[in-house]
Amino acid sequence: MKKIALLILAVAAPFLTLEKAQSADSNICRLNVTPVSFGKYNPFARGDARGNGTITYNCSSNTPISIALERSTGADAFARRMSQGAGGLEYNLYLDAACTLIWGDGTGGSQVYRDPSPSPGNTISVPIYGCIPAGQRSAAMGTYNENFVVTVHF
Repeated sequence: MKKIALLILAVAAPFLTLEKAQSADSNICRLNVTPVSFGKYNPFARGDARGNGTITYNCSSNTPISIALERSTGADAFARRMSQGAGGLEYNLYLDAACTLIWGDGTGGSQVYRDPSPSPGNTISVPIYGCIPAGQRSAAMGTYNENFVVTVHF
């Protein structure tokens, strides 16, 4: 099983080709990541702000694949923090639209995306759901971002 780590920039959506090295059954996977976009955040809104992104992959064999999101640099391992200057917004990334299954590295209660038998040659899209908790009234106006690392095992 090969482990590939990718730094995903908030402003870029890279298209990458990943290959297993030194393997008789070479598997090639192509990966595309669309960053999570939240739009405008209203600190006085009653509900959480929601955002979406996508990880799309296409592999040449049905070798199992897993995708993990590395821990954030925030104080709590899975309480992610976007920054803008000295200020910040707490948020998290999830596997489900209800924002209950934290997408992480499989530790601390987080989950990893798994596909035990991807269909060879088919493009598979996996949504990334983001939630910013309501009530962060100290947030200043501006653009917030955070980079995170996507780790692909195949």
